[in-house]
Amino acid sequence: MRLGFVDHHLENYHANVFLELIRTAFADRGIEVIGYESDPAAGPDWCEQHQVRRAESIEALVDQVDAILILAPDDIGTHRGFAEAAIRGARPVVFDKLLAETVEDAERIAELARRHDAPVLSSSALWYAAELAELRADDAPVESAFARGFGAWDHYGIHTLAMAARLGGSGVRRALEAGTAEDRLLVLDYGDRRVTVDCRTGANAADELGWSAGVRVGGEWRVTKISDYAGFYRRTLAAYLDFCAGAGADQGLDQALELVRLHAAADRSLAGGGSWVDLG
Repeated sequence: MRLGFVDHHLENYHANVFLELIRTAFADRGIEVIGYESDPAAGPDWCEQHQVRRAESIEALVDQVDAILILAPDDIGTHRGFAEAAIRGARPVVFDKLLAETVEDAERIAELARRHDAPVLSSSALWYAAELAELRADDAPVESAFARGFGAWDHYGIHTLAMAARLGGSGVRRALEAGTAEDRLLVLDYGDRRVTVDCRTGANAADELGWSAGVRVGGEWRVTKISDYAGFYRRTLAAYLDFCAGAGADQGLDQALELVRLHAAADRSLAGGGSWVDLG
């Protein structure tokens, strides 16, 4: 399989981690990576440094590959622009992290995917944390759940939100932000249950808070803390590669759209003084 790496610039953590895994843990899949970056970072040439064939335009890359991984984890606002060029034909396209920065952009990407019959997957790496899979191993009905994490909401909030969605599922009816710009406390109302998303900033938040989550099943809590960081990147890439090879997505396009809407609803609720925002 020829896999296209697309980004604003490829000198970033996700591109480096995924390329290393492709050449080690997933070397038996025989994947060739072809890169395209719209605005290369100053310094060493990433493609040359990593011995990756470079495409001179995104259109050229699309014509050369079997599937596309749109990274841009630090520039999610570029996803729509990349999608406009990348989504044509039935070629699988993966959007790393959040599908888009705005609901309008996410809906445009979804419309393109449906029009061109292109399989699309979007995910935070935290969705694939082994610890969350263990909490939901028996698929028993969830009575309540929480996800706790760290980082600025506009950049890292998707990770904690994705954990909550992984445990609580889709179908949120409304959302309320009860926190502040620096310390988010989002309530997701499903009608028959509620799930909370606690995401806080702070210089030592990553070390002291990390990511944790829990579900109440049958009246009892199951709680975990994410500790296998290398593992969730490996599991994420495995899911991406399986999808690119033709496997069905474990997260549909509607789920990806809902996560963007929830992310935006949190901001709308905060701006409205902590009011409920209906998701339709």
